[in-house]
Amino acid sequence: MQREPKKDIAERSKPYHLHVYTTHNNCRVVFTYPSGKLVKNGWWTSGSCGFKGANKSSYEAGYQCAVRAFKRVEEEITRPNFKDGGVSPVTLALKFKGFGWGREAVQKAFMTSEGDNIRSSVVVVEDRTPIKIGGTRAKKARRL
Repeated sequence: MQREPKKDIAERSKPYHLHVYTTHNNCRVVFTYPSGKLVKNGWWTSGSCGFKGANKSSYEAGYQCAVRAFKRVEEEITRPNFKDGGVSPVTLALKFKGFGWGREAVQKAFMTSEGDNIRSSVVVVEDRTPIKIGGTRAKKARRL
């Protein structure tokens, strides 16, 4: 029994993930390997970027998190990938979750000059925000 020769199919490497979690109180950006493991020095929050209190939920806090994340992603992209001999390009998947000012800030930062160096490597942009359909009864409305 003879085996068929292997075909030279250019396999697409799995993308790295840039998770953007935004709430009404905070913004968190996490950079992970394709396996889901955290990249070294690969997380940023509004608090770690120097914002405290109510400023953590601001547009500027989300923007600063995004800029710092893009710099780290750029370092990872320019570093050669030794697993396959440094041939395949590094790809990136952007995953957004939640509503907040930080979400819009990360999108704007991605489309401005800060995102120029990583924009070409993005292959997937995904929205993972859970949307309640039916479900349990909501909490009583807060009265002020």
